[in-house]
Amino acid sequence: MGDVRLSFEERKQVIKWYWKFENVNEVQRQWRREYDTEPPSRLTITRIRDKFEVHGTVCDVHKGHSGRPRKATSDESSTAVLELFQRSPNKSSRQGARESDVSASSVLLILKRGKYRVYIPRLVQQLNDDDPDRRLQFCEWIQEMVIREPGFMGSIIWSDEAQFKLNGTVNRHNCVYWGEENPHITIEKAVNLPGINVWCGLSSRGLIGPFRFEGTVTGINYLTMLADSIFPAIRALYGNDDFYFQQDGAPPHYHRDVRAYLDQNLSG
Repeated sequence: MGDVRLSFEERKQVIKWYWKFENVNEVQRQWRREYDTEPPSRLTITRIRDKFEVHGTVCDVHKGHSGRPRKATSDESSTAVLELFQRSPNKSSRQGARESDVSASSVLLILKRGKYRVYIPRLVQQLNDDDPDRRLQFCEWIQEMVIREPGFMGSIIWSDEAQFKLNGTVNRHNCVYWGEENPHITIEKAVNLPGINVWCGLSSRGLIGPFRFEGTVTGINYLTMLADSIFPAIRALYGNDDFYFQQDGAPPHYHRDVRAYLDQNLSG
């Protein structure tokens, strides 16, 4: 269905699903449930998303839906627009249109002719000085294990906690950077803000959890979560089959009682 033109209502529904799940595959699953037909292709979905990010609409902008009159992209206008984005490359095209008094469609055309592209920053946590080396060591270890045990990757249970902050977080889809080359910029986010903590595990056999913590994650309540919720769910999924349990280096994971529990319940 990727080549079939979607109606306005269908495009609107696609963007609603995308902002809810932020996952193209999930958008396709929701489409199948709602319409019982083949969903739009991944390319179509990402184009709808990109159009909405740039124009703020899923309408066809070339048909005049933006509400602004078209203006000629003269040399003077082109120079002014390019200088504007050189000074402030993180502006949206609509902001540039307002500040330069040039229509939004003309701004996009000028940027395209100037070989400017829009880049969306990656949202990351701060790294410690030794984190790159540790990540490299982990990658090398993974490669060795895959050679030694061909089914190794499929037997890993990847786990982590996430905090859903009460004061909101940076939405990377609203952060853009216009430039001739990819600046490889990132956005560092603070991680010590109030919120709800949730644990979830992911494996080749499916999701484990999610399970919610009451209050801050500590060694004691993490141990309780392991014994009462996490490991019973793992056993229900894996039975007597072997598995590898992954967790990061957060302090609660290294609590003495937590390590004792894991040593007792995991072999090797």
